[in-house]
Amino acid sequence: MRLKPFILGASLLAGAGVVVVMTAGTGSAAATRYEAESAPATCAGVIESNHTGYSGTGFCNADNAVGAAVQFTVPAATAGTATLGIRYANGGTANRPADVLVNGALVQPSTAFDPTGAWTGWTTKTLTVALNSGTNTFRLSPTTAAGLPNVDYLSVEPGAGPSAPGRPPECTGNSPVTCHYGVAPGNYTVTAWIGDSASAGNTSMSVEARRRILPAVTTAAGTVTRYQFTVNVRQPEGQPTGQGGTGNPGLDITFAGTAPRLSGLTVEPATNPLVVYLAGDSTVCDQPVAPYTGWGQILPTHVTPGTAVANYADSGESSGSFLSNAALFPALKSRIRANDLVLIQFGHNDKSTTAASFRSNLTSMINQVRERGGIPVLVTPPVRRLFSGGQLTGTALHVNGVGANLPAEMRSLGSALNVPVIDLTAKSEALVESLGEANSAALFLRASVDGVADNTHFSEYGAGRMADLLVQGMRERNLPGIG
Repeated sequence: MRLKPFILGASLLAGAGVVVVMTAGTGSAAATRYEAESAPATCAGVIESNHTGYSGTGFCNADNAVGAAVQFTVPAATAGTATLGIRYANGGTANRPADVLVNGALVQPSTAFDPTGAWTGWTTKTLTVALNSGTNTFRLSPTTAAGLPNVDYLSVEPGAGPSAPGRPPECTGNSPVTCHYGVAPGNYTVTAWIGDSASAGNTSMSVEARRRILPAVTTAAGTVTRYQFTVNVRQPEGQPTGQGGTGNPGLDITFAGTAPRLSGLTVEPATNPLVVYLAGDSTVCDQPVAPYTGWGQILPTHVTPGTAVANYADSGESSGSFLSNAALFPALKSRIRANDLVLIQFGHNDKSTTAASFRSNLTSMINQVRERGGIPVLVTPPVRRLFSGGQLTGTALHVNGVGANLPAEMRSLGSALNVPVIDLTAKSEALVESLGEANSAALFLRASVDGVADNTHFSEYGAGRMADLLVQGMRERNLPGIG
């Protein structure tokens, strides 16, 4: 459900002659893409390819100096507005601000390019500008000695999109704004116009059982931004066995933030979406009650328009119980269409499963997914936060009670059956150990903050970091659906 923004109104910046509004997200569809590593772009630094996930053949790593810029030459057939998307990665811990100049005019001073979690964590910042007919220049110039983030490409989409249709009767309240559509289970295109013609806003968006699809975005008075997502609707809306509650039939949408502003909302059946199915346990599932959060609840913020996440993960499930429960794998399997992805993560609850049984259960799922024309992907389980002598224990790394090294079995099986493997065990091990025993606590549940101490289940922050690692692995394997 990657956000796809269009700016509908904005203020004119003094002296610039350019209409501009900044928003942040994970990307937007582009009519034309200009890679930073090749003409007509110029890079005041070096072209590199040492951090995965970039588009094309590399990215611009500009010099760490004030004014060390990246510049793009953008042609326009006619004068008018265009939505520009800057895809970047900032693996540092601090914002790397830059001045935005269009045709030599400063249109956005000290624009924030916030940290993305890793140098492989690419995201897109978008803005709408007025372009001249003919050749235009777009320049990012850093304002601090830290320089720019790594810049992958600039996308250009002419036009500013349709006008906001107004708030529908299905929505009530002001803070939060809650909306309910009595639709049947399926996949739906949800278009939201966020912002207000008269007042500034700060608005986040979630659907169903706490599925995050849009982090809080700030809009200036007079600005309305259009976002589009593909949403999977199920009943129960959270965990398939109804743990934690079944929710309301239909589609529930919540607009929160410090000052929610909604100027329009439409819901329509999606046409031939790509679906990413999730098979797993409580570290993956749509947890209906905070503070527990599965990484599957955050994954929708990373997927492309036209891609839906259908989370069939369920608390307490082992590979065997998930395979045999009619509400779980059989229900998931019946919905798979050609080229849909099925991400399979087990291990936390396979505490006494033998290596042979574990491989057999996973092999059965893989074969049945392939029978339906889907693409199976094995995901090794994220670590538990159990330390000894500054390192994670064997139990933390999912060596179970009968001596089976479950992540190793998944890696071996993936190699034997030619199935992509995302090694979330190794990625989360590196993250947790790099943070250390004390600092890694924020990834999990803490009694002082969450009212419960739990070294297996994630906080919302921790689930977000796990989703980032999962997406990194998907990009490394060139899997579809990720922005």
